[in-house]
Amino acid sequence: MSKFATFYEWLSKQKNQHSPLGQFAGNALRDPNFPKNVAGVDALLGYLREQQADGLRIATARLAWQTYARGQK
Repeated sequence: MSKFATFYEWLSKQKNQHSPLGQFAGNALRDPNFPKNVAGVDALLGYLREQQADGLRIATARLAWQTYARGQK
């Protein structure tokens, strides 16, 4: 089982990566409305779509969630 309780907590550890994931994490941490207890990828993507996120941000979020979810198993 992962040492991270939430996706947001896991994401906070990715912010220093020099990659789209690191950029996504940094943006999420600066967003005061980013869902801190998001329960699934659909809710995460729904939030991003409400914010009119571009395709790269949506794709990065999907891959980030998949990576996080693999660590939860």
